[in-house]
Amino acid sequence: MIPREVIEQIKEKSNIVEVISEYVNLQKVGANYRGLCPFHTETSPSFYVNLSKNIYHCFGCGASGDVIKFVQEIENISYVEAIQRLASRVGIKVEFSEDDELRTLYYEFYKQVHEQYKLKLQDAQNVIEYLEKRGFSRRELSLYEFGFSPTSSNIPQMIASKMNIEKEKLSSFGFAYSDPFSGRITIPIRDDYGRVIAFGGRLVGDGMPKYINSQDTIVFKKSSILFMFDVAKEYMKGMDYAVICEGYFDALAFHRAGIKNVVATLGTALTKIHISKLKKHTLNIILAFDNDSAGVKATLRNIELLIPNGFNVVVAAFRQVKDADETFQKYGSQGLLNVLDSALSPELYVIEQNAKLFDLSNPNGVNSFLKLISRWEDVFSHNAKLLDSFNEKISELTGISKSKIGSAISLTKGSSNQKEPSVQNIHNVQNQKTNRRISSLPTLEDYLVYIYYNYPDFFKQLDFSPDLLEGNAREFFLIAKDLNDLEDQLSKDMMKMVKSSLDKIDVQIDENVLQSIKRELEIRKIDKRIAEIDALIEKSKNDDEKRILLKARIELVKQKAKIKRPSN
Repeated sequence: MIPREVIEQIKEKSNIVEVISEYVNLQKVGANYRGLCPFHTETSPSFYVNLSKNIYHCFGCGASGDVIKFVQEIENISYVEAIQRLASRVGIKVEFSEDDELRTLYYEFYKQVHEQYKLKLQDAQNVIEYLEKRGFSRRELSLYEFGFSPTSSNIPQMIASKMNIEKEKLSSFGFAYSDPFSGRITIPIRDDYGRVIAFGGRLVGDGMPKYINSQDTIVFKKSSILFMFDVAKEYMKGMDYAVICEGYFDALAFHRAGIKNVVATLGTALTKIHISKLKKHTLNIILAFDNDSAGVKATLRNIELLIPNGFNVVVAAFRQVKDADETFQKYGSQGLLNVLDSALSPELYVIEQNAKLFDLSNPNGVNSFLKLISRWEDVFSHNAKLLDSFNEKISELTGISKSKIGSAISLTKGSSNQKEPSVQNIHNVQNQKTNRRISSLPTLEDYLVYIYYNYPDFFKQLDFSPDLLEGNAREFFLIAKDLNDLEDQLSKDMMKMVKSSLDKIDVQIDENVLQSIKRELEIRKIDKRIAEIDALIEKSKNDDEKRILLKARIELVKQKAKIKRPSN
């Protein structure tokens, strides 16, 4: 590993404004620099760079980090590679550990094995014909870099011998005395930066197991890799949603259809590592698993995992065919688009899948259904719209009055012995758009946010309580206790508010503007005090007390008038 002090030295010597300026046209705004975000498409600048903190943050897509993170993301390279580039730039020599050298050897080994598999495919006409029957063109075979491991292949062992990799090390790389992909089509599995680190294998024709993956190795962990993520991640961020399916050919079907914000799990359920990876790019997910029992189970399990982590989820239902691959083969790109467009909200999907298990035409069936579905009521109670839709659909299926659904379900809670995946929380993701009216003129709240980020020295001169403010700005300044790394505490809605405020103002803040803001804050304070006095007058039953309060109110009105007419 690279010593922490060396990394800090590289960050200190790397001027983040200079580095980012090589990719983004930055304009100085107060203490910050601003430009169009390189990580998503936008027309008004929401990407900010702070030289004193040595960080960047985009209020449009949430991208943020230090100079190393920026180089890593913009160049689509690993953390270590980003450090190497910056170290070279500032003239610092980086020493690598034995572990780093082993990983470098691993990447080179897999690269060479992959190249050999690709060459072998060119000689396997029967395999090419098989893939062509599945709809792949020669161009696509090259684009997605399919390979083939011949029967009784010893390709990995030959390359290991050539690279002087001993058997023990080769075993840690996922190969021992034989090639597990022998007789199979190979599909490269890449890490987040596009390096081949494992393979998927598919039998040509029938047989079991039909698919296999590389075993977990010193680099490859199924629990942390999503197939096609290296390509999909930028599309996820730009489109603000991701599609998750369960197989290589399903993911490739979407990509062939031009829908490139799609990844696949590798024979496992989503994990916390997958969740963390996805969350950096989007909070909106379409689950597109097979329509068989295993696919339904996986869908419910993944809803259970995604929702508590703040994701919005809908479910793409394959009704006439089994999966995405078959949909693409039969109906083309439009078929997949239609499936995505008709995705079900989670409460309807849950009810639909559970209702299939019972005869709802008789009381026993209804009672059993309510027992099984009862555990989902708490899930949807977090969202009034979802709960209302949940109750309405159950009413429609059972004939029970909508107003009595809650009571009917409550009677069944705790009495069900039937097992079924539970879910913690679900939010509706059916293209809901908040109807926001944004004033063309900036408000006091907008100016305060703008000064907070761009003129910290001026902001320190402003004395106000957040309860003077309106809307999200009140909450924003309640958590803005200092000027360090506030972005990490902001919700998505709060980031939208900040972006809106920053977009509205493009002026130089000087003492005159600052004084105007101070006057407006004083007026807000007086208005708040007047409102408090009015409430006391209304409650008071003592005439003397009322006279004193009225006198105080008149003085405040005079002060307010004086502030509004400042002397020149």
